[in-house]
This record gives sequence, structure tokens and C-alpha cells, in this order.
Amino acid sequence: SEAEWEYAARGPGGRTYPWGDTFTGKEANFCDVNCNLLSKNQAYNDGYEDSAPVYSYENGKSPFGVYNMAGNVWEWVHDYYGEHYYADSPESNPQGPVSGKARVVRGGALGDWMKALRSTSRNGYLSESATYNFGFRCAMTP
Repeated sequence: SEAEWEYAARGPGGRTYPWGDTFTGKEANFCDVNCNLLSKNQAYNDGYEDSAPVYSYENGKSPFGVYNMAGNVWEWVHDYYGEHYYADSPESNPQGPVSGKARVVRGGALGDWMKALRSTSRNGYLSESATYNFGFRCAMTP
């Protein structure tokens, strides 16, 4: 779920980014000097022009040791997207809207700027949407 994804990224302390609260540009793949978009941030170099291998950013792991919770590709989660859902949602383990047209993606991607890599960043897209910077994470529940 979206709530589980965010907890895995932020941890119990509610970090701004999976690795902590500061951004140095060395923890994730985003639109830096290597990016081919006009919006690239020339002040940073993450080392990759395209997507990076999964274990590329040791310093970018979440508190639970999960890699690439920020950057590389937006990750689909199960929940439907509600733009203002969290304004009125339950505080503990919100389950997302019961229906909708769009699904949630989290984490930001290689073509995004650092603000999109924040652990709370989210967007909604139709589930049939496909692009080079969308992906998913295989996860198992205990």
C-alpha cells in the first residue's frame, strides 16, 4: 500500500528523504548534470545518465536498508490516487480511497529534480500509463 511504501522510505522517525533530512546529490539517481532534460540541476552529479543499478547508492538506503526508495523510477503502489486523501485519512495505516481512476506512484525518478525525491512525494497516473521512468517494487509481507 501507499502507507507501507512511505513507512519503508521514511522510517519511524519520518525522514525527509529515505537516507535522512539533507540532500547532497550522492544518494539517488535524479535529473542532475547527466540528465538530458532542460530542467537538469548542474550543481550535482549522481554518476548516471540513465537508470542506475539497484545497489548503486549505499548512502541512499532507507532506515530499513531498502535501496532506491527515491529516484531512479517512480514506483507503482496498490492504492487509488486521491489528491487530498491524507487531509481526512486515518492517522494509522490509511488504506487509500476505495475507488478511482488513477493509481499512486511514489519516489521520484531519474528525470525529476530533488523535490520529487522527498519521501512524501506522490503522484497519480492511470494504471495503463507506461513510460521509461515508471516501475514497481516486488515486496512480500511476512
